[in-house]
Amino acid sequence: MNNLTILHDIPNEFLEVSSTKIKMVFETPTLIHIEGDKKIPIFISILLHGNEFSGLEIIQDVLKKYKTTNGYNLPRSLWLFVGNVDAAELGVRVLDKQVDFNRAWPGTPNTKSDSAKLIQKVFNTISKDPLFASLDLHNNTGQNPHYGCISIVNEKNKYLCSLFNHIAMVFKSPKGVSTMAFDEICPAITLECSTPGNIPAKNKACELIDALMHLDHFPEKDVAKQDLQLVKNSATIKINTAISFEFGDLINPSSDVDLVIIDKFDQHNFTMLKKDEVFAHSNICKPLLVVAENGEDITDKIIQNKNGKISLKNSMMPAMISMDKKIVLQDCLCYLLEDY
Repeated sequence: MNNLTILHDIPNEFLEVSSTKIKMVFETPTLIHIEGDKKIPIFISILLHGNEFSGLEIIQDVLKKYKTTNGYNLPRSLWLFVGNVDAAELGVRVLDKQVDFNRAWPGTPNTKSDSAKLIQKVFNTISKDPLFASLDLHNNTGQNPHYGCISIVNEKNKYLCSLFNHIAMVFKSPKGVSTMAFDEICPAITLECSTPGNIPAKNKACELIDALMHLDHFPEKDVAKQDLQLVKNSATIKINTAISFEFGDLINPSSDVDLVIIDKFDQHNFTMLKKDEVFAHSNICKPLLVVAENGEDITDKIIQNKNGKISLKNSMMPAMISMDKKIVLQDCLCYLLEDY
């Protein structure tokens, strides 16, 4: 089982270390508390997925700004959780047979896993006292804009989203996600910072964190409708069990696999995938599984297979399309969005 290390200072080496070298600084998942001028802290989690390293680079940039010869002169106190260091060392999302760190927070159906026991310790420690906001920093494996994800729509969460981008996603699944766990405690958001290392996304995240460091209170005025477009996750597309698949050419689809998904499918992220627009080919009747947020199988309502050509029955907007086959199998192919 993973041990949790709790610190009240950050080693200088942390400011320059890469994600794959993170265990040279933190041998285990590590929770750090640093005092700042404003005593109600923000909570930031990074590397819950080991191959999503933008969060590490973002918090390094923020901390460098406030570094002094005697430590850090933060405008606000900070809780920082450096998550799956074992997966980060290998440059993978999650270790084989390990429960995903961002499916292990309170609300997870798998409460007895080692990941869930570790995360419960983190949650119990930082939720004893008030929190100003919770930010969970992630990347996408496919081409996406940067955007925020919230599970409860209220003005404080919408304000967080608007500071990051003009579009944000509302979600209710999967369970066990950090942002959902903190929603009853404080404003909470997942920052999806595009692909790892994306500079504009990193800059916007740094600006957001810096704003929260200085903010005395959330604005009383509601977020204007024109400042934020909310979309909701209405369904998840997964690969059916025991189906072999690849990304490739649909004109001459490979006969070596059960399912061929159009190459560069991730270019459809946050754009409308039109009704009858073919995005995959399969001679199997139902190679894909579409699940609603309540877990209901809605494949037949969403997907059609016409002589091997797979398309949607109605126009919808996909997001978080991954082109990484291993991550597709671990998580999903994509989400389907509609206006909130």
